This record gives sequence, C-alpha cells and structure tokens, in this order.
Amino acid sequence: MTEERKGISLLHLAVGAGLIAVAAVSVAAFVPKSRWAKAGDAIKGALDWPLVSAVTLWAASLWSAEPRAPQFNDLRPYDEF
Repeated sequence: MTEERKGISLLHLAVGAGLIAVAAVSVAAFVPKSRWAKAGDAIKGALDWPLVSAVTLWAASLWSAEPRAPQFNDLRPYDEF
C-alpha cells in the first residue's frame, strides 16, 4: 500500500515560491519607475485614512506576535486505577 500524505509537499512550495519570484521580477523589470513612484505616493496617501492605518497596525501586530502553544483548561477530575 502507498503511504498517504496529508501535508503540503515541499516541491509544491518550491514551485509556488518560484512562480511568485518570477512574477515579482517581471513586474519590477517591465513597470517604469515613474509608475512605481506614483503608486508609492498613492499608498502613502492611503495610510492617512484611519481605517487603512488601523488595519495596517493590526496586521503588523499579527506579524510580530509569537506563536503560542495551545492552552488546555481541562479541570475535570481524573481517576487513577
């Protein structure tokens, strides 16, 4: 019998990362710098809006939050036999 794997294959992750890298390099190579500057100004202007600022701060707090182990609050009594 073949072993069934339920996790994500490292090959799939590598192919996905490669596709994202190719897309990023192609966008950086073919989009003129003046358009990048205009997009940067628009993003800076959008950060002045309170909702966008709140979402940005919330996302940054998620990024810096350390992962924690799950906490189990099982206060049931147990019997030892």
